[in-house]
Amino acid sequence: MTDVLRTRCLVTEERKTETKVNPGKMDDIVKSIMSMPISPVELLKVFTCMLAGIYTGCSVYAAVIEAPSRSNLPLHSLWEQWSTSLTRAAKVIPVMLLCMAASSGGVFYLSPASDELRNLWLAPMAASLFSFVYTLVVMRPETNILLEKDVITKKGNQWVREAVERWISRHYIRVVLGWVAFVLVLFATVKS
Repeated sequence: MTDVLRTRCLVTEERKTETKVNPGKMDDIVKSIMSMPISPVELLKVFTCMLAGIYTGCSVYAAVIEAPSRSNLPLHSLWEQWSTSLTRAAKVIPVMLLCMAASSGGVFYLSPASDELRNLWLAPMAASLFSFVYTLVVMRPETNILLEKDVITKKGNQWVREAVERWISRHYIRVVLGWVAFVLVLFATVKS
C-alpha cells in the first residue's frame, strides 16, 4: 500500500515540474500575441459580434424555450421561476447591452467614412437604446407590480398569469431587434 502511495506522489511531483511555466517562454507568448496584426477596430468588431450573439441567444432562449416550458406550471411556481429568472437577467443584460452599444459605437466611430458597411454598426446601438427605453416605459411599470412578493394575493391568479404572458409577448420585440442587430453586425464583419 505504501509503495502505491509513493508511486503516486512521485508521479504527482513529476507532473508539477512538467507544468511549470518558463518565464522567458511566457514573455515570448505575450509578445507573439501583441504582435498579431489585428487593429482595435477588428477587436471591437469581434467583441460586438460576440455580445450581440450572446444577447440574441439569451433572448431567444427566454422567449422560445424557457417561457413556454413554464406556461403549464401551477401559478405560484410559474411566478416564482419567472421572477427569479427576471431578477437574475436584470443584473446581466443591461451591462451586456451597454457594452454592446459602446463597442459598436466604437467600430462606427473608428471606421473610415468611406466604409460602405460602417452604418450597419449602428444597429446594436439602436437596438440597445430601444431596448432600454422600451423596457423602462412599456415593460417596467407592470414588471414592478409582478415582482411584488404578494402579487398573487393582491391581484389574483388570472391577472398574474395574464401579466406574465403579456410580459413574454412584449419581450418578443426585443428578441427580434436583437436578432436583426446580430445578423447585421455578423454580415458587416464577414464582408469587411
